[in-house]
Amino acid sequence: MGILAEIKEKLDDWELDLFRRSCFGHFLDLEPEWLEGGKTGKRNTFAGQLVHFLLLRRMRTSKKKEMWFLVEGKPARFSLTEFAMVTGLHCSAIPKISTEQSLRLKNRLRDLYFEGRSQIKQDDLIRGFRSMFNEGEGSGKKEKRKKKKAAKRGQEREDRVKVALVYFLEGVLLSADAKKNISDFYLSMVDDLAMFNAYPWGSEVYDLMFDSLSSKNLVAKYKERLAKPKEKQVSGVKETYTLLGFPFSFQVSC
Repeated sequence: MGILAEIKEKLDDWELDLFRRSCFGHFLDLEPEWLEGGKTGKRNTFAGQLVHFLLLRRMRTSKKKEMWFLVEGKPARFSLTEFAMVTGLHCSAIPKISTEQSLRLKNRLRDLYFEGRSQIKQDDLIRGFRSMFNEGEGSGKKEKRKKKKAAKRGQEREDRVKVALVYFLEGVLLSADAKKNISDFYLSMVDDLAMFNAYPWGSEVYDLMFDSLSSKNLVAKYKERLAKPKEKQVSGVKETYTLLGFPFSFQVSC
């Protein structure tokens, strides 16, 4: 089951409504296989070969944070503008968090649902999210008491949505490496939903994806491979690499 499908399944109607009113709410209108075909067990709509085809046809340009490609003799652009149109995400300049705002950010969610760990990996995030729907799973006695207090205050349902937002951000929009730690900043910021929803996540995701796409100097690698004597060329070896961010948007816009 993919992340979006799991969120839709686990959140109740009230929680889904709160998620829908967030900066990522419009993604609920998509079928999960559109975003995560491979994870849902259905046909994956992400066409890696198409992305590879485009990257091999990238043009050199002096424009920053833009990618241009020559397709059938015509130039095609991928920039923050196209990304914003496809994703519907807020794509203004990334602000510097003021001291006052930093002081407002707490580690409540980390302490309550992730046992106060200083480092949380994506697997920990998944387990923490799922444990919020199954009392006692992955929680010590101290954490159970805290959760019961949160439930009495009516906070637990909102917390589920907050952790779901970070789960969606890390797992779908950022396509983060499961071995790396998730951002403690994200988990702290989401506890202030107004601040989280106002943040330009589109710019954050685009920058990560642009850097990931730009690092794949496939043309140079392809020419280097062709320049090798035939006896030194390894047949049947496929070029593989991992793209971070939200490359599905790159495929759709181009």
